[in-house]
Amino acid sequence: MSEILYPLSLQANGGPRFTDGAWSGYVSFDQPGLTLSELEGVARYYYALGYGYFCPTMVTSSPEAYRSNLPVFRAAREFDWGQGILPPHLEGPFFSPDCMGAHDPRLRQEPSVAFAEQLLAWSDGFLGFLTMAPERPGAIETIRCLTAQGVGVSLGHMNPVVEEIQAALEAGATGFTHVLNAATRDPLSAKDLRMVAQFTDRRAWSMIIPDAVHVPSYAVQLMAQSKGPDKVVFVADESPLIGAPAGTEAALWGRRFVIRHNEAGRLRSYDLSGSCTTLIECMNIALEWGVARAVVEAAVTANAAAFLAPALRRCQVSLTQPPTHSPGVVFNGSAYVPANHN
Repeated sequence: MSEILYPLSLQANGGPRFTDGAWSGYVSFDQPGLTLSELEGVARYYYALGYGYFCPTMVTSSPEAYRSNLPVFRAAREFDWGQGILPPHLEGPFFSPDCMGAHDPRLRQEPSVAFAEQLLAWSDGFLGFLTMAPERPGAIETIRCLTAQGVGVSLGHMNPVVEEIQAALEAGATGFTHVLNAATRDPLSAKDLRMVAQFTDRRAWSMIIPDAVHVPSYAVQLMAQSKGPDKVVFVADESPLIGAPAGTEAALWGRRFVIRHNEAGRLRSYDLSGSCTTLIECMNIALEWGVARAVVEAAVTANAAAFLAPALRRCQVSLTQPPTHSPGVVFNGSAYVPANHN
């Protein structure tokens, strides 16, 4: 049998509810009033797929949502089922107004040390990393504040010049969030140094989504080669609508989304709002695209853990022992599958 792996998802935005084995709704981590029961249901869904760990992700949210939900993630660590829940990822609210994606623009804020410290207080220090735009007023000071306290900063939803990326890395940022998202529909300049930095600057880990929807196969292959085996991280950016059947419609972040199959037969949400593809499926897609097994496995285990290491140390979370809450995954000769299915 292959070695058991325990993949780590850095960006799970929520997940499904099931009733009698059938999808019956979703849990979105950015909606105020998250309960431990809802979080447990989502966690058990991911564990059953073979995830070892995940960072709950709150997209750009209201102060009420941060205040009510951040303590729930830490409280989950008191339970056996919560041992796979890692310090959360806040994707926002410090974005460029021109690069909001599916996030609610009404909830965007300019970076500030004051609000960053408020987030730390609401979470009782249980924060993994923030995704933010480096070019906004106050960004560099905010990056220094967060990283000095062991909270990672990843650059994304941004519109900087390359000098502003360099300044952010020098201030302590150590990641790039979902590089090239929407590259399948938005043309990029071949001479764009901002993208060169994300593919080559080894001061930071680069996160990319190999789900055959967000980015083309060539981009994933180049990322795996250019950042080397230790600086590329695969994420799935799991949508709250993951697991929903085709035809499902839902309102999120002030917009409506529909789940249907694309031309290749893959289930996705329209417009883009995170992925309906699991991290395990992403691993298998990357293999199909010719990425070496060693790189695939490092991209969802050691590399993701290394990026998150400052927050794990601060929160006294250890990943050294095999978890008991998840079966993990194994390679069966052609694909990764839950270890208890092998």
